[in-house]
Amino acid sequence: MKFNKNNSLFSDIKEIPAILDQKIYPSLNGLRAVSIIMVLIHHFILNYNPYFQSLVFIGPLGVDIFFVISGFLITTLCIKEKVTMGHLSLKNFYIRRALRILPVAYLYIIVIAILSYFFKLHVGALSFISSALFIANLSYFRRLQFDWSLAHYWSLSVEEQFYILFPVFIKKKFSLYVGILLIVVLLAPLLVYLQTIINFLNIEVLSAALRYLIKFQGISVGCLFSILLFKGYLNFGRFGLPATLFSIFVIFFLKFDAFFTLQSCFINLIISVFVGIIIVNNISPKTNLVYRFLNLKPLSFIGILSYSIYIWQQIFLSHDTRFPLTKYPINLLFLVLVPVLSYFYYEKYFLKLKSRFIKK
Repeated sequence: MKFNKNNSLFSDIKEIPAILDQKIYPSLNGLRAVSIIMVLIHHFILNYNPYFQSLVFIGPLGVDIFFVISGFLITTLCIKEKVTMGHLSLKNFYIRRALRILPVAYLYIIVIAILSYFFKLHVGALSFISSALFIANLSYFRRLQFDWSLAHYWSLSVEEQFYILFPVFIKKKFSLYVGILLIVVLLAPLLVYLQTIINFLNIEVLSAALRYLIKFQGISVGCLFSILLFKGYLNFGRFGLPATLFSIFVIFFLKFDAFFTLQSCFINLIISVFVGIIIVNNISPKTNLVYRFLNLKPLSFIGILSYSIYIWQQIFLSHDTRFPLTKYPINLLFLVLVPVLSYFYYEKYFLKLKSRFIKK
């Protein structure tokens, strides 16, 4: 078979395959729901049953699933706009992302500031600043101060930095975009390994840079899966369901590790790859049990609310006795009520504004 340079991994994408030529992608909300449920139960049983927490309800794994979905979806939407319209409007992209992410993120910060004042939660100024600026993932800030009520903003910071930086390369130079993704996915873990065996590479600056890049690993894997799907490199065919079931087994067998170690760099990479396989295998209609489960209406509804739930859950599952709404079972009532009210009576107003910045 003759190699077609126009279909190489680094070449610009000129057409949209049928599997991606959809307005919405089935199963993604279901996957979001699974991931947020993992985070919720992880936080809820944090001080009660560490066995089940480490076996199934692995919160960091839930966050990684979010990351892979984000990378896949944002890359897909940006490439589709570029192919359809002939260019990618970064201005409109940033406005759409801001309207989705910022309103509830800043509302939560304001609420925490008020609660901290009245209930003496003593949330540090550095936590507020790093969260508001979406730089809470930088280890410098996290070493200085760690406040539970804003701790989850490290993952929002990773996503926001991705949204700001990565689409620029999709617009300007697609080959460079792919190259950056490969550096994060393949070169960064390799450099972590080399640091353990080559002394002159074991320097603080390189370690800090690698710690930063590794947090983009799951997102980058999702981006690459989108590109591979556009290029037609992924087609599991009749092996789709076995590949999905095998992926689920491997993900829970390996166990996601949130700490920065040599082992975690490679294990978490493998897990992200298998999450990508699950996404690819379930974004077109199927009849198998996994697809039907991911597209159950209650699960899809939870997936739609997943961002709202993720923002608000942190305070209700804090186990902080200074704040009365963290006590069981009233915390579970507010864990359901507040995200629903937030989404339908606050966030949806901003979501409707997004349509003004979508070119048709």
